[in-house]
Amino acid sequence: MSEEYLALIPAAGVGSRAQLKLAKQFTEIGSKTIIEYALDPFLADENCKKICVVTQEDNDVWTSLPISGHEKIVSCIGGETRMQSVLKGLEYLMETEEKGTLVAIHDAARPCLLNSDLKKLIDFAADEMKDEGQGVFLAHQPPESVSLGDKNKVTKSLDRSKVWLSATPQVFFLEDILKAVENAKETDKFFSDEVGAAFSFYKSNITPILSDRMNIKVTKKEDLVLVEQYLKLSGRL
Repeated sequence: MSEEYLALIPAAGVGSRAQLKLAKQFTEIGSKTIIEYALDPFLADENCKKICVVTQEDNDVWTSLPISGHEKIVSCIGGETRMQSVLKGLEYLMETEEKGTLVAIHDAARPCLLNSDLKKLIDFAADEMKDEGQGVFLAHQPPESVSLGDKNKVTKSLDRSKVWLSATPQVFFLEDILKAVENAKETDKFFSDEVGAAFSFYKSNITPILSDRMNIKVTKKEDLVLVEQYLKLSGRL
């Protein structure tokens, strides 16, 4: 089932762990920046109504990219953390969009999202999400054994069939995820993604959807090598 939706791309981070000259999302691979690759699936999807890119104030790199002026794209200023930037973007979208609209939140540093995975995610959200607080997100399951540890000791072995490694996009109703992130801010809670914030607030059904494992987030410098090879193999570079 096709349904119009919004996209939110937090891109205000500095990416210190990657140890690059520029924030990782503005690092070039071939003739395009990582954020441009991340935006491609949303720009290509006619059901994506609007894309809000959240950046740092006075970000000359973003505004210098021709894509920043695309008719689908709007921009706003983010905060010091990813969660703060997501909140700023959600507040910006709520000013003009219907509160019951689906919003897909996607990392600017995930350039390998497949169009087919995005469609699968949005179709599931449109068909299955009906109640307050529900959500759906792309994820993959680890092929390795998984253990919990305390310092240098294993404290528990986990059933890896029940472990989901969260990726993005993560899709919610606009008003729902705004309330959840607002609550996290008001109660001084920190969440590294929207699934954590939404589950903590609503305790509702949030569904992982198995995605391509190469939908990786560029976190460290060596990730760029993997991303470049995958973009070449997929014909995008």
